[in-house]
Amino acid sequence: MEIETTEIEDRGTEMMALARLVAFALESARSMDAEVVEFCLEKALRAVLDQIDEPSRITLTSSDIMLMNRSALC
Repeated sequence: MEIETTEIEDRGTEMMALARLVAFALESARSMDAEVVEFCLEKALRAVLDQIDEPSRITLTSSDIMLMNRSALC
C-alpha cells in the first residue's frame, strides 16, 4: 500500500513539474508571437492540468498559479 501512495505522489509531482514547464513555454511562445505554438501549448497545458490529481494541486505555489493564470485556460 505504501508503494502505491508513493507512486501516486511521484506522479503528481511529475505532472506539476510538467505543467510548470508547459506554462513557461507558453509564456515564451506568447512573447515571440508564435501563434500556432501558443495554441498547441495552451491545449497541452489544459491536458496536463486535467491529469493532475487534487492532492497535487494543493502543492501549487503562488508563482505556479500566477504563471498558469496568465493563460486563458485557468
